[in-house]
Amino acid sequence: MRLILPIILFAILSGCLEVEASSNDYDRHELLVQFSLAPVTFTNSRRCTVDTGLWLNPYTGQFFSLASDLDVEHIVPLSWAHEHGGANWTVKLKRQFAEDPENLGLVDGGRNQSKGDKGPDEWMPPYEPVRAIYVKRFMAIMEKYGLKFSSEESTQIPALLEE
Repeated sequence: MRLILPIILFAILSGCLEVEASSNDYDRHELLVQFSLAPVTFTNSRRCTVDTGLWLNPYTGQFFSLASDLDVEHIVPLSWAHEHGGANWTVKLKRQFAEDPENLGLVDGGRNQSKGDKGPDEWMPPYEPVRAIYVKRFMAIMEKYGLKFSSEESTQIPALLEE
């Protein structure tokens, strides 16, 4: 969290963060800067929009150098969480969940679209070495927010951890 304040201050001072700015755009910018394996470049001198860097898509093992190829993805999708215990959350808790850095990642747009709002019983990363890690991370976020698998999903999860 200590990295966030300087990023916000820089964004405000440089005129990149406006009142009307979407939090999703800000989260994406922050994640792109934070997770690049190489120095990032920006589309202009105000440093508002990340242009290039080097990012690893954990679901495929592929590297990407153009920020425009990446989407912010929720490890535990928002609608999935809603259906598994989040429907009665307060607005504040829903926002906290949606913006929780532990639940955010960068993946290519095609992978984000293929996953959609599915849980691990319906979608798994194509890159086999990360599947168990993905399920464990998914479950840790569920536990943090008190979400529950359905009884059918619960029977499938142990097998996913062994793959």
